[in-house]
Order: sequence, then C-alpha cells, then structure tokens
Amino acid sequence: MKVRGSGRTVLKNLQASILAFDEGYGTAYERFAFNKFASQMVRKYNISTVLEIPADGIMGIPGIKSMIFACVGCEVTVAHPSKELLKMSREIWNALGLNANFVRAYWKDAGFRENSFDLVWNFCVIEHIDAEEVIREMLCTSKNLIFMEIQNVFNIGFPIHRLYHYLRKEPWDHGNPLKMNISYIKRILNGLNADIVEVGATDMPPWPDINMKIGESGEKNEKDWKDIGNEIRPNVRLKCLEEILYELEALQRTKLQFKERLVLFMFDIWHKFVESKMPTPLKIFFAHHPYVIARKRRDSE
Repeated sequence: MKVRGSGRTVLKNLQASILAFDEGYGTAYERFAFNKFASQMVRKYNISTVLEIPADGIMGIPGIKSMIFACVGCEVTVAHPSKELLKMSREIWNALGLNANFVRAYWKDAGFRENSFDLVWNFCVIEHIDAEEVIREMLCTSKNLIFMEIQNVFNIGFPIHRLYHYLRKEPWDHGNPLKMNISYIKRILNGLNADIVEVGATDMPPWPDINMKIGESGEKNEKDWKDIGNEIRPNVRLKCLEEILYELEALQRTKLQFKERLVLFMFDIWHKFVESKMPTPLKIFFAHHPYVIARKRRDSE
C-alpha cells in the first residue's frame, strides 16, 4: 500500500484536502465525486497499478486526481513533461502522506514498457491533444484497462460556460468541443480494436459546469512545455505552494471547522441520494464529465 500512516486517516485527510486549495466548490465537489467513483472502480476491476498520462490535473497540479488510487492501495505513476510541476506535485502528495512515482515524460513515446499497468488513464486531456495517438499509447502501456474522463459538450451548462468565458474576455482553454463526447472516443477505440467496458459520467452537482474559483495565482513554466511541445493546458491556478503545504499540514493537527464539515456533509448527501441514483443516460446529459473504460482485445495483442 502506497500510503504512510493509517489508511483511514489518509483517506479522511484526502477528502478534507479538497477544501484546502481555495479552488471553489465546483472543483471541490468534482474531486469528491471522483474519489467515490475511483474507489469503487479499483474494487470492481481489481486494480493494483495505475499510470496517469498525460497527468494534466486540476489547477495544474499533475496527478492530483490520482491521489485516491494511492490512498486505496494502488501503486501510482504520474507522468508529465514539466520537472517543476512534478516537483510541486510530489511535495503536495508527501504532505498528505501519499507516495507515487513521478516520471518526466511526454505522452507520446513515453518510454513505459508494454502491458505495464492495470489501469492507464487521464482527465480532460483528450480534448487538447491528438486523441487517437494518446489512446493508442494508453492501450499499448496498459495490460488491462484504459480510462478517460472528458468535458461534456451536452451538459446543460456548457453554453453558459462558453458565454462565461466570452463575457470575461477569457480565452477558451478547455479544448476542442468536437472531441467532448463519448461517441468521438468510441469511434477511435473501435478503430484501434479496443472493447468498450463501461460508459458513464461523474461530477453532477446542482450547478452548471463553470469555473468557480475563489482565487488564482501561479505561473506556468513555459520552457518545459515549449521544449517538449506539449499541447495540454500548462497554466497553474494555485495559491503559493508554501501556503498550500501549511494548510495540508494543519489537516493533520486540527479538526475541520463547522462550515467545512457541513460542506462535505452536503456533498456526501447529494452524491449518495442524487448523483449515485441517477440513471446513466440522464447522468451523461447532466454530469460535467463523461467517461469511457475500455480494454484492448485479447486477439489483437
């Protein structure tokens, strides 16, 4: 198990940490719901080793959504082209008592051996890169499953999200909308002789999919991205690393405030009685992030 200390304590700290980044309740609930889903996926498919590639991450922290895999006992590898972002990510993982292998690698020709991981996955990067190439690489590296979450172009809040960017005169940084649907990924998988295992969606809070950030700061490491030619989003939306580490360390020493406990309680109630009960066809329409789980056909190996 790739955790330090009590697994239950680390899991509790991980759930509490979703409120430690001042990223807004939208992204916090997204991580909360994903942690629930990923825990179930590990048990359902008997997953022990996980590779996240390309590890774009939320707020520019590579591998932040893979923390749950380590927390439930998987050996996790996080692959990203930026040495500085990987270093930052390692410090945040360490602050939560979690371990991972951090590998500086581009998503194409990354250098991992074939059939190396039970699960190879990524979050919201298919929209930004050559989807067929990255899925081919994922199928090659995985010995069982690949898993992709994308943005949902059919979500009822998507037009509002586009308008939000337009009114704030912010560039659209969420990728190509033509790639933001399950059918697009299915066509690629069929062309690569892969079998669809499961289709669904996560992150279905009672608000539209709009960036609801409390504060933004940070810089992107232009050199790392330009040298490797990566096309996924390089921007880091963070408070300073020292402040984040301080808050995560405080989680080990203090109890959550009443407001934080209430937020997590409401998240849990909504997820348990609404999101988890919603039929998949409706969830794919209302949720923010559809997903596809697939595996390469055995006769193609």
